Amino acid sequence: MVNTLLLLATITAMASLWMAIYLAPRWALKARIHSRLRNRDGIDKDEGIDSWLANLAEWFVSLSAVRSDYEDMEAALETTGRNRQQSQFTYILMCWLIPAVVILGGYALFGVMGGSVIAAAGFLLPRRIIRTMGENAEKQQNLEAIELCHMTRMLMEAGLSIERALRLVAAQARPVMPRLISRLDRFNRVMESGADRSVALDELGRNRRIKVLRNYVSLMKQSGTLGAGVSTSLDQIIKEAQQTERSRLKEDTNRIGAKMTIVMMVFMLPGLFMLIGGPAVMSIAESVSR
Repeated sequence: MVNTLLLLATITAMASLWMAIYLAPRWALKARIHSRLRNRDGIDKDEGIDSWLANLAEWFVSLSAVRSDYEDMEAALETTGRNRQQSQFTYILMCWLIPAVVILGGYALFGVMGGSVIAAAGFLLPRRIIRTMGENAEKQQNLEAIELCHMTRMLMEAGLSIERALRLVAAQARPVMPRLISRLDRFNRVMESGADRSVALDELGRNRRIKVLRNYVSLMKQSGTLGAGVSTSLDQIIKEAQQTERSRLKEDTNRIGAKMTIVMMVFMLPGLFMLIGGPAVMSIAESVSR
């Protein structure tokens, strides 16, 4: 009897230890993801979101005077891969705290006129930097989404499902798509939590500025609903994305020509005029002095 009770206690202890070490983290991850899916506004918040600093940032960006400006910046910051909490901290730091210090220093060092110029630059420049970061991240992720289409087509033609294909891409293709990989990891986490595939795909293509990824997600959802093949459609997405990229490169090339014309007018033409007209001016000056 004693041996039986000891054996049962040992088995119970081992089972509890196994549940605490192996199953509890998985259950916690699933519960956290389900909570985020129920609350779309908090889907990207970290575990420390309830801290006073995060609450202060949430209160600040929700002010009526700041909300519209933050929403404009948040779209660009989310494109760079930042979650909601990171976007809030980056926005407050770059658009308010650093400009406030720069503006105060500008008024103290350069007076009213110089301080006004620095204040205008301090207000506009950080927002321009954030938009440029978002545009660059958008271009990069559109290019990476083309590679995602190639890999998905290859893996699905080999007989893998979309879930297994994206899990394999996330594990093996990190050097090829460094910016897009965070979105693939998020898709895999949502799928591991037991959510429906359409919900995970919506989360993958949540950013509408990444058009290639958005088209990819729409195709995957349609394929899962109708059971249609995806190879031909993925080829079409790839061709359209490549054509769009060619058009963008042509536009950038044309803009470079215009910029080089301005550079030549500002820096090269004055030196050329001095080189050509300098001797003539010196000869005229010598003739007049005689």
